Amino acid sequence: MMTGVGNCNNSHVFFLPNTSFWGEYDINSSIMRKLLRSFFTALVVFVFSILPAQASDFFVGFTSQGSNFWFTPMQIPVALLNSVIGGGSSGLTYDWVNFSSDDNRKITVDNGKFFGFKAKDMFNNFGIGAQVTYQPQYSIFGMWVKGGYKYRQFRADIDPTLDYLQKYKVNAWNVGVGIRLTPFRSMLENHNWSPFVDFGTTYNDVFNVKAPYDNDKSQFGNGMATSYGIGARIIDDYEERSYNIMLSVSLPHYDYLRRDFKLADGTMPYEHIKSKNYAISLSFQLEF
Repeated sequence: MMTGVGNCNNSHVFFLPNTSFWGEYDINSSIMRKLLRSFFTALVVFVFSILPAQASDFFVGFTSQGSNFWFTPMQIPVALLNSVIGGGSSGLTYDWVNFSSDDNRKITVDNGKFFGFKAKDMFNNFGIGAQVTYQPQYSIFGMWVKGGYKYRQFRADIDPTLDYLQKYKVNAWNVGVGIRLTPFRSMLENHNWSPFVDFGTTYNDVFNVKAPYDNDKSQFGNGMATSYGIGARIIDDYEERSYNIMLSVSLPHYDYLRRDFKLADGTMPYEHIKSKNYAISLSFQLEF
């Protein structure tokens, strides 16, 4: 069973290159979110209206992720459930929040140690959920819907007037939909494997926090993230099953900490802070 990839050092400063790609990727408009939702809704309706679907084309499973080596044993119940139902997904996830400031001040972030055995290390970032996938074995088209729970805790020196790292604990849920394209059907039929590409969108919503400023959850942003993945589907004729393995990246369209968050006295503690929650995942999925 795999578990997530975490940070090997206690404190890290995360910065992305100041390129036009990352700088212009901050799409935080309601128009974009509506377009994404409309596109995937229309796609789902269209596909199921033209394709004959049968029970064997669907598979469901529980998903799990973690960002600490010792978190692996705690994912065993999820693995057991998946073994019973014959599906599921597990994988490595390197998940981090990138901070930067308008005045180029370096912001230190403590996400816990990858091999740490303390609670703040073992439970700094994990999630559970469920996913339903539609994927006929030899079809070029597939799609999925998923939902889940995610917990994260970290420390950061966002407030320059303090001489210590402020602590954040965040509970959130997410729901998403995506499509999977396996363009080389002949490879599946003749060689029992084929590459595929995967595109998805997920809505993330924070519902409970323990954080500075009276645990006000409105200081955290909610919004859409888009995922892009590439992988391989493998058909095992002997076991009469198929598998897939995928590497994906998730890019958010919203600020993790809201820049327009305002305190009672009118101050805006995150006004000059840019924050994004990125993720890179390596997943393994068993198909029916």
